[in-house]
Amino acid sequence: MNKTKINQPQDTEMLEEYDFSQGVRGKYYQAYQNNNLPKLQGIQFLTDKKNRRTGVFIDLLSHQQLWETVINQYPHLGNIHFLTDIQGQQIAVILNFQEHLTLWQDIYDHLIADLIDE
Repeated sequence: MNKTKINQPQDTEMLEEYDFSQGVRGKYYQAYQNNNLPKLQGIQFLTDKKNRRTGVFIDLLSHQQLWETVINQYPHLGNIHFLTDIQGQQIAVILNFQEHLTLWQDIYDHLIADLIDE
């Protein structure tokens, strides 16, 4: 049986939103190499019995602006637990990775980018 390739035109035009012309190659490589990241102030990971990260405790006194920025992108979140002070002010948030992993990944990306840009 003789197989022939079907020639399909290739779209090589890059969309405007994928323009990497101002990108810096390897900008975050050194920080991510061997998971050698600095400790994140105001962040405490929650672990299970096997020391696997299952959630995160975020101090809102340190990260209030970041929290407000990112949470606005997730209007339909439910089951988020907050730690409040005696006046009822939210001072920390606890995210369970099973329910809120995507939210945490967005927050983490912002935290790392801020650390590297400093």
